[in-house]
Amino acid sequence: MPFQVLFRVILLGLIFTADIHADVVSSVTLIDNKKTSINLSDSMQVLLDHDKKLSIESISSAQYQHDFLSVATGNGKIGFTQAAAWVRFSLASRLQARQLLLLELDYPLMDRVVLYQPDGSGGYSQRIGGDELIFQAREVTYRNVVFPILLEPGETQTYYLRFTSKGALHLPLKLWDPLSFAEHASLSQISLGLYFGAFLLLIVTAIGGLYLLKANLFFWYALYLAFYGLLNLTLTGLGYQVLWPESPVWQSRAPSILVSCAVISALIFSSKLLDIEKYSHPFFNLFRFTIVLAIVGALLSLLGFVGFANQVSSLSGMVLVPVVMVAAVLAYQGGNSAARYFLVAWGVFLVFVFIAGLYYWGVLPHGLVTTYALQIGSVFEVTILAVALADRVLTLNKEKEHADRQAQHYLTMLNEKLGKMVEERTAELERSNRQLQALAIHDSLTMLLNHNAILDLMGVAVRTANRYRQPLCIAMMDIDHFKQINDEYGHQIGDEVLVKISETLNSSLRASDSAGRYGGEEFLLVLPHTSVESSVELVERMRKNIREIEFEALSGREITVSMGLMVYDGIRPIAPDSLLKSADFALYQAKQKGRDRVEWGKLQENNHLAPVSFQKIAHSKLHS
Repeated sequence: MPFQVLFRVILLGLIFTADIHADVVSSVTLIDNKKTSINLSDSMQVLLDHDKKLSIESISSAQYQHDFLSVATGNGKIGFTQAAAWVRFSLASRLQARQLLLLELDYPLMDRVVLYQPDGSGGYSQRIGGDELIFQAREVTYRNVVFPILLEPGETQTYYLRFTSKGALHLPLKLWDPLSFAEHASLSQISLGLYFGAFLLLIVTAIGGLYLLKANLFFWYALYLAFYGLLNLTLTGLGYQVLWPESPVWQSRAPSILVSCAVISALIFSSKLLDIEKYSHPFFNLFRFTIVLAIVGALLSLLGFVGFANQVSSLSGMVLVPVVMVAAVLAYQGGNSAARYFLVAWGVFLVFVFIAGLYYWGVLPHGLVTTYALQIGSVFEVTILAVALADRVLTLNKEKEHADRQAQHYLTMLNEKLGKMVEERTAELERSNRQLQALAIHDSLTMLLNHNAILDLMGVAVRTANRYRQPLCIAMMDIDHFKQINDEYGHQIGDEVLVKISETLNSSLRASDSAGRYGGEEFLLVLPHTSVESSVELVERMRKNIREIEFEALSGREITVSMGLMVYDGIRPIAPDSLLKSADFALYQAKQKGRDRVEWGKLQENNHLAPVSFQKIAHSKLHS
């Protein structure tokens, strides 16, 4: 019990020094189709800004490039510091197409994270995450900070991140493809759900024991479990996600306060279970001293001295361990049978603490047991402590056999309820998984289908049209002079243009049609069961509707689009690539002929591109 609090506290605020060494040349991480996730901690470099005055312009200049250091431990641990940490890493794409990647900071307790990514014009755009923002302000509403990154094929880009926190700086960065991240997040949610479900079951069991046996030991055991469970909710980021998403202030103070509360309740429970005052009065006084130390840590945090509070709470956890260990030995020597369970519980948990320590220091590989060693160990520990608690109560109440039978019956009822609780939690996690899957196929800005999703949908539509000999229309659309809008009015206004055009597309399309953001300011439309005549009316209406959008920030400037249209008549089978290339070439022709227009493409018999020409019916409808 105290060991798990200590180890969690060490991760929060103990001053430890990571093994870092100079590395002038920035390592480049290759992105290909072979890896679904990449640990960036081994290739990233760190620079500590003790004065917190460096900007992205200065940090990316030649003056500071030699000051970055590599983190040799492989986990990005820096420790407790008042400095701002700058992290640099480079990505080189070996992919054949544009790829959406997700950058995850696998450490929830970070006050502020700023991602600086190249904006294509020699500067950097910034995106902000961390606990200083309300939870819904995150780009990806997940318990860890996650940034979507769009990587162009064949490009090499260098990214910078700036981290600040009142607690320890721990920077395990991972890069995911969206599908693998969704699977990882779903498995993580299920594992944590089972873990906290076990805690909830033990708390309910303890409350039931308190009610049936009238022993206040059950109350202190339940209180300890509740505080330790809340501490773990905080340390895993689920507390901020589920319980207090609108309170960044409480999120920053919760770790030190909950550590103190867990230490206090653990000490009171241990002293009563071991009856330490009976066996050693000096050690009982040490219990009192540690409780006072934990109370001071909680008060400091409530008063706003969060950094100092973390250190005081950490110290209370450090004092807790030797005091309770020696107390358990003394109680066992004095004849307290519950003390042997106490020592076994600590021994089991220490094994998992050792496994977790080797993992955090990079000795053991990433895996289910190493990643969740603390959770697995704590479940064993609190379970064995429950056995110790039962032994102690039964020793003091041997004559109450009837009460014992009632307790066993109550435990049986609680076990039956566990199945229902797990089913409800599993259903909730499945809903979360479906939400993550939807996030993985939609563009985060426009909420249209993303590049891969719209191409997959087009492939299905083409195969359906080939099989059933049905007409199919696809259209490539590009916003005219979009770069000028970004340059003159800024990317925020450019994003507003993208969003409003996307909304107009959605309102103009039929229920069977689909639209996706092909990339940048390009869109791909898939229009099933659409003949030449109906496609002409549909795309021309879209073009006119977009031109009629009013943008206050653009001072009356019209936004126009160019479109390349291709209609498959359903007579001969066609390949999706040929259809797409034809529409894309037609879009090129529309750009060449002055923009704000729609052009047609057609295919040769071998499905290869032929020069674009207008069909009579299309020409009459489009330019009437």
